[in-house]
Amino acid sequence: MNIQANHPSSTDSSSIPKPSYYKGIQNEPLTNMTVGQLVDMAAETYPDREAIVSVQQNRRITFLELKNEVDELAAGLLEMGMKPGDRLCIMGSNSVEWEITLLAAIKADLIAVNINPLYLSRELYHCLDKVDAKMLIAFENNPGQDYYQLLKNIVPEIEQQPHGKPVTSRHLPHLEFIVMNTETSLPGIIKFWDVCQSGTIKSAAYLRKLNLDLNPHKICNIQFTSGSTGSPKGACLTHYNIVNNSYFVCKRLLLKKKEHRILLQVPFFHTFGTVVGIMASLHSGTTLVLPACGYKPIESAKAIVHEKCTILYGTPTMYVDLVCVSEELLQEGYTFTTPEVAFCGGALCSPQLFKQIKTVLNVGRLACAYGMTETSPVVFISNPDEPEDKTCTSVGQVLDHCEVKVVDKNGDVVPMGTPGEAWFKGYNVMPGYWKDVEMTRKTIDDDGWLRSGDVFALSEDGYGVITGRIKDIIIRGGENIEPQTIEYFLETHPEIVQAQVFGIPDERLGEVVCAAVKTVKNSKLDEIGVRKFCYGNIAKFKVPIHVMIVDDFPKTASGKIQKFKLREIMIDHLNE
Repeated sequence: MNIQANHPSSTDSSSIPKPSYYKGIQNEPLTNMTVGQLVDMAAETYPDREAIVSVQQNRRITFLELKNEVDELAAGLLEMGMKPGDRLCIMGSNSVEWEITLLAAIKADLIAVNINPLYLSRELYHCLDKVDAKMLIAFENNPGQDYYQLLKNIVPEIEQQPHGKPVTSRHLPHLEFIVMNTETSLPGIIKFWDVCQSGTIKSAAYLRKLNLDLNPHKICNIQFTSGSTGSPKGACLTHYNIVNNSYFVCKRLLLKKKEHRILLQVPFFHTFGTVVGIMASLHSGTTLVLPACGYKPIESAKAIVHEKCTILYGTPTMYVDLVCVSEELLQEGYTFTTPEVAFCGGALCSPQLFKQIKTVLNVGRLACAYGMTETSPVVFISNPDEPEDKTCTSVGQVLDHCEVKVVDKNGDVVPMGTPGEAWFKGYNVMPGYWKDVEMTRKTIDDDGWLRSGDVFALSEDGYGVITGRIKDIIIRGGENIEPQTIEYFLETHPEIVQAQVFGIPDERLGEVVCAAVKTVKNSKLDEIGVRKFCYGNIAKFKVPIHVMIVDDFPKTASGKIQKFKLREIMIDHLNE
């Protein structure tokens, strides 16, 4: 089918429906700027403006100070022996050092790999092994986190190796450096501040040369994402992907119109935090306010007031919590006078929730967005002048330069307004998954169209409405969870024959994880035993909230397990 965007049909017949295709406006060209050049530009344009305010760390740095610290660390990484293209994994909750590390790694022409700070040994090992990581930098900045113990589980050799030196691992042969933000001399660990101070005049000069010659189409970031396979896949993003996507998000959010301060509740390791947070702030000179290293709604609410935040970032779940604690603060005398925009990603914000956000937090406008890690991440985003009801019922309009089409099960474009799977194309689509040619081919076709797995209805003005999901993904509080990953783990239990994991609706989190398990004959395993098996072995957010032990699973005539029936049974049971 020959598809044309935003042009009248050559046949002047109203009976022929328009194809479900739209391409965002192209009034402004794409840029070939690299992330390192973006850091330099921000320092030159906004030298004295605050780049990051970390409330928990009691630390503030300007854009010029940010650039200087990024350059210092980047030179140190090169001096240690890191070479262009090497993978550097970053693990930790939000902090000033996390942002500096990401930018320094990318500026040194390394590939920064974002790791979920809640991952445990099994998941961390998979990520390090998948990308052949040469360095891991871990920031222990949350009470209860013990990354050193975690590392000993997967790299037991570190206990026999001197601190401050490269490490040798039998299980992870590519891993040479383990760095932590510790003041204690730990076996096998290099101190973060020692790396920052290890740069020389020679490595600093090499860094400057690298940034002159760097190709913006090179991969600079890997983000692990859930999908249709049993383990997280590494989505590869280029400078071109994330610099351009963050710029056009800035433009749609009007971040450059005034000096804004963003309350950043979302984690840096997600594309939301990396691209819409860090990269967008560099484009616009916007201050990122980090209320806490982990997610703490009460600290977020207080930071809005004390730091005079004008824009709030969060998922619907975060806003539910924020409204709740803010109501309590209002009774204590707090007043919310500065918020202008509540930006929501991860899922739709309901009209009722938006009403609460406006009433309690005194926010004037809601902005919503939709995207995927694989699209760098934003494809749809609200317009600043759209009606309120449109903001609450859609995911916004197609972003500049992005292409969207909606297709049926055969890949043929459906008529405008007809539900089908959304496919995306453009500068923002990733080049592929790291070391996974097969999954890349399944996700992106030969013409560059990326299959989203989400069911959309597209309108003629380029607005999108999600009507369902093709992919078997649980979205818990904005966190994508692949059920098969949990199923594979549960089936390692000696008494579990088979497991089926699914999500059910939850008022606060959107969905919660549930599991139905079939056990061996005469097993005494119960719900508590299943959940106990999970704790300490998989990330806490993946642990099933509800478990039911079944004799068998409902199946189709062909023997396929019907998860929707399991979901209905669980919901009925909980409603009894």
